[in-house]
Amino acid sequence: MEPILKGHFNNFKKVFEIVTSSTSSEEDKKKDAKAFEKFVNYVLLSLDYPDIFTADAELLDFVCIGGGYDTGIDGIGIKVNDKLVRNSDEVSQITQVNNKINIEFVFIQSKMQTKFDTSEFTTFGTGVKNFFSDGYLTENSKIKDFRDIKDFIYSEKIISKLEKIPSIYLYYVSTGIEPTDENFKGNLKLLNKELTECGYFFENVEVNVLGGRQLIKFCRELENKFEVQMNIIDIFPLIVDSKADVKKAYAFTCNASEFLKILQKEDGTLRRSLFNDNVRDYLGANGAVNSEIEKTITDTPEMFLLCNNGITIVCSDFEQVRDKLVKIENPQIVNGCQTSNSLFNLKDTLNITKVQLLVRLISTENLSISNKIVRGTNKQNQVLDEAFEATLIFHQETLEPFFLAFDNDVKIYYERRAKQYNNDPLINKTQIVNLRVLTQTFVAMFLNSPHDSHRHEAKLLEEYTGEKEKRKIFRDDHSPYPYYISALTWYFFEKYFREERIDKKYRTYKAHLYLILKHSVGEFPPKQLIKSKGLDYYCDKLLHILKESQFENQIGKVLQVFDATQSLWAESRSAYGIKDNKEFTDLLIKQSREYFIQNQVPTTEKDAETIYSGTILTIKGENERWYGFIKRGYQYENVYFNNLAYNGDVAKLVPYTKVKFEMANNDKPNFATNVKLID
Repeated sequence: MEPILKGHFNNFKKVFEIVTSSTSSEEDKKKDAKAFEKFVNYVLLSLDYPDIFTADAELLDFVCIGGGYDTGIDGIGIKVNDKLVRNSDEVSQITQVNNKINIEFVFIQSKMQTKFDTSEFTTFGTGVKNFFSDGYLTENSKIKDFRDIKDFIYSEKIISKLEKIPSIYLYYVSTGIEPTDENFKGNLKLLNKELTECGYFFENVEVNVLGGRQLIKFCRELENKFEVQMNIIDIFPLIVDSKADVKKAYAFTCNASEFLKILQKEDGTLRRSLFNDNVRDYLGANGAVNSEIEKTITDTPEMFLLCNNGITIVCSDFEQVRDKLVKIENPQIVNGCQTSNSLFNLKDTLNITKVQLLVRLISTENLSISNKIVRGTNKQNQVLDEAFEATLIFHQETLEPFFLAFDNDVKIYYERRAKQYNNDPLINKTQIVNLRVLTQTFVAMFLNSPHDSHRHEAKLLEEYTGEKEKRKIFRDDHSPYPYYISALTWYFFEKYFREERIDKKYRTYKAHLYLILKHSVGEFPPKQLIKSKGLDYYCDKLLHILKESQFENQIGKVLQVFDATQSLWAESRSAYGIKDNKEFTDLLIKQSREYFIQNQVPTTEKDAETIYSGTILTIKGENERWYGFIKRGYQYENVYFNNLAYNGDVAKLVPYTKVKFEMANNDKPNFATNVKLID
């Protein structure tokens, strides 16, 4: 493999913690080939949305269908309105909130070899054609899952909402140079013709053959490492306070035909990754706003500059090469998604050459500055509040710093913004949780609703946030500790599924396993999630379980409870549909409590006595009347104590001295008693 491509491949294995070494060289080759298939699927299906597999290794596993009876296909992706879907429920959720639906089918075959084999390519094409037939070839269970989604899309319920008939894209990938021989080209044209003329009447049919060089280009594009030079008309600097972490800020006007250099990829398609930091997707050409934009472009293009608010771009660097030539590095369009898509859609119209637009350009690498620009430039228009959820104070000032400061064997990072940790080579993808993971896992564990947690985060936020007083999740008065525990629970289950230490048959019910694990500490959970010593005590016990040495033993008990509950349920009711059934959740909680807690009396905060440890922070006062504070750790408030709580020599209580103590059962929070030195 070419060294640069091999570097990208090795980095992929590292960040996703994919191990391909074993005791056998032959086995190593098989594992490496399997990892390469996953790598290619990851690259090609991530191009438009680079963070689509972040904190979602399950989705990456789902699209990788290579193995026995794969009919020559290694990867399948079905996109509904540009979103990868994994079941008919997700298709339904998208269709419920969108009047018009666009469908794309993506098929991938990849070989970790330099040659392009005609027979393998033919087999790949046959497998795709079989997918759109009655299924004459034997298909594995993963392909059958995709076939079910395809059949649902073509059902009367969904097909009536299609804005246009679906498109299909095929990618045959190898590490060498694309073939030029007429025989291979002939087979490619033949497959394209057969798919174009098949009974499904696809809107677009593209059969692509990709070599190592193109794969490297895609890897770089995935990292958003690209620059563009464009000719402008007028430019002037924007005055920014010197204290702001902004390198440069300019506004300029340009022709729409020049702006297309930013929007358009080499293959002529829209560079959708430009909009990763934008809070809303393209709303379609039929909406009132976009209809007006496109009407101006087609009817009165000379008025566009005056009628349109323009585009706002945040970039890593900007250079005025010459008077009317600028170079922009790594741009992100944070406001102007609708305008950009409208310009792209009408790029081939005659009047596009008459359109001029205003562009605001801010060069900064400070994510908080970028975040303020995103919120400021978008809040002027109607945007769903959940799009801004991760910009709220609780996420910025409580959760994110808590995750960063928490000292634990496993480091977990909360990624509020897409690609936030992309440039840190020390952070693996497996260590990152995003808003979706945190929302779904917290709902399953601490809101006792695994039957709801599989829903899209926007739906969950709509149900569990709302007015400040009625919020059940991400409340300003919540302790960040249970959110961290939720993320760590997700990490360990994903790790064990990835390493096949938990049978994959349980993956469908992973949210239910989270809930059982919570009860497995043998204590009733606190009713309130605000900061309290009872909640800290409970989370401490969960943290103790979430250690490599403990989790392996604990998971066996968790699976045992799930199996027993599932069997009990099946005695009188259907075993199907339990994933979404609240009654099954109620039975699961009952069984978990009986197994782990039995007949214990629920623990109240004042009953939660145990021995804690910390270090002396400071001592103030003189003689026999003094007081001090003990530092427990970032996740806790400092603990107060005084001369009545300590019987030893106060001179030994110097800063950083280790002590152990109990929490006093009185009305004063964070009050230590029975303080002793740790030898």
